[in-house]
Amino acid sequence: MDEPAGFESILRETQSAVRAYIAGLGVPIDDVDDVAQEVYLEFHKGGSRPPAGVEPARWLKGIARNLCMDRFRRARRREDRRLEALAAILDRVETPWSRANGSGGVPDALDGCLEGLPAHSRDAVMLRYAHSLSSSDIGRRLGMSEEAVRVLLFRVRAALRDCMRNRLATEGRP
Repeated sequence: MDEPAGFESILRETQSAVRAYIAGLGVPIDDVDDVAQEVYLEFHKGGSRPPAGVEPARWLKGIARNLCMDRFRRARRREDRRLEALAAILDRVETPWSRANGSGGVPDALDGCLEGLPAHSRDAVMLRYAHSLSSSDIGRRLGMSEEAVRVLLFRVRAALRDCMRNRLATEGRP
């Protein structure tokens, strides 16, 4: 914007709508003002000018969307790196289960408990946890309602928990 008065006018007219839009995209309320400031800085720098006939509020919302998506991608990458580091640390930690009898402990107990499940239940667990499918997707594959899948998974998790407790207790593990 060449005219400070024009920019200030657009700022006054659009700031509440742009802030509401940013919050609606899922940006934490504490960060909304920071993102809005980035939007108006980007707009003021002149790096992005609205095409003729496009309302400034609509153009600013587009800038806000792009900045928010960049912010979300950066946060996801940070979280992925944090989880990878945590996994690497946990791989190096020796647990009571890995020390006892030189066996895998919990993983072996889980494998044994999974093998003891009916095939239908085992399939539901694998689709949910190995393939990260939603209840509705699992239901379509197994011919069940979404609610029936949720109930099945709830019961299977309880059965697995009890089975693992029993297996680990009989092996002298926590």
